[in-house]
Amino acid sequence: MAQRTLHYLFGEIFSQRFDIKDKDRFILGSIMPDAYSDPSDRDTTHFKVRTGSRIYIDFNAFREQYSEMIFKDDLYLGYYMHLTEDAFYRRFIYSGRFSMPKNAEEVAVLHNDYHILNHYIVNKYGLINTLCCPENIGNECINRIADFRVRDFLAEMSADFTENTKGQTHFINEASADEYAAEFIPIGLKELECIKKGYFSLEAIDYAWERVKPK
Repeated sequence: MAQRTLHYLFGEIFSQRFDIKDKDRFILGSIMPDAYSDPSDRDTTHFKVRTGSRIYIDFNAFREQYSEMIFKDDLYLGYYMHLTEDAFYRRFIYSGRFSMPKNAEEVAVLHNDYHILNHYIVNKYGLINTLCCPENIGNECINRIADFRVRDFLAEMSADFTENTKGQTHFINEASADEYAAEFIPIGLKELECIKKGYFSLEAIDYAWERVKPK
């Protein structure tokens, strides 16, 4: 999945370029799928589907369940956009342009790449963390998806904005992070325009990727 500072970045950009009524709820929604309480719920919060040799993030299923809320509540709109961002990210990194992790040890290296890149992303795009946890977040019907730990997650995420982990990245670098952002932002803006007009244009199955066999 894309790192959370990139999701925050997209939340900021889409809020600036599109008519988002409640920026805080939108950005909160745009990072919420990663705020699962139990790691075993990650696939659930991301609506991940495994079928045959392929995997995809079924954002169609999310919008079928919450379409009314997507159109009227920016928390749900942000959540939906997070799913599309991750779906595109998967297709982006599995495009053959990058060497990708194939086992748990290499996934840990990828996550360290994210830590290294946080400083670059925050400083290049001038990100400032303004999120706080709403008192009534536990009452949102979005909690039917899974058990979320939003307050603790936001506290952990605040460290991303001041992190300065040193080292050499191995899988994703500054150029590829910029490339991903440049490629997805027009797609995201187009989808938001479609939603404003009352419909969706993206299809989850179009962003399916092939399973990687572990070493």
